[in-house]
Amino acid sequence: MSNETDKAKRELVVFTEFVRVSGIPIDLDTVEKRWPPEPDLLCLHQTEGEVAFELVELCDPNLAQLFADPSRPGSDYIRTSDPSRCIVRNKLRKSYPLTHPIELLCYTDGRVITPANVIIPTIRPYLHSFKHVFRRAWILCQSKASIIWE
Repeated sequence: MSNETDKAKRELVVFTEFVRVSGIPIDLDTVEKRWPPEPDLLCLHQTEGEVAFELVELCDPNLAQLFADPSRPGSDYIRTSDPSRCIVRNKLRKSYPLTHPIELLCYTDGRVITPANVIIPTIRPYLHSFKHVFRRAWILCQSKASIIWE
């Protein structure tokens, strides 16, 4: 199985969890995986019609490397930092076909130590100041979903 296939499966699991905990009225039977340059997922919002979602994991690369190979030399010491600012800034610079409204779903998956109450005020200024295509931005962290920008 390829990394892209694994990533696509993980995104569907994350999105299903997001819909469940947020209460957003998405018909999960309509969720379709899309491929670049389109946003990650296309689905049917029960009151707003078709909407696309771009997902981005807020992940510290040092933690990701440690989890991928915990036996590597030096794994008894790790330096971490909050990568959310850089990750979101890069995502906001991307362009997507504008055939449907697009929303951004930022999520943590255990590979960042920064809590949501630190991530949100870190990335919110970028959502306000960068010109981007997203109509809303969300965060999913520890089975809690919140709108962070609209």
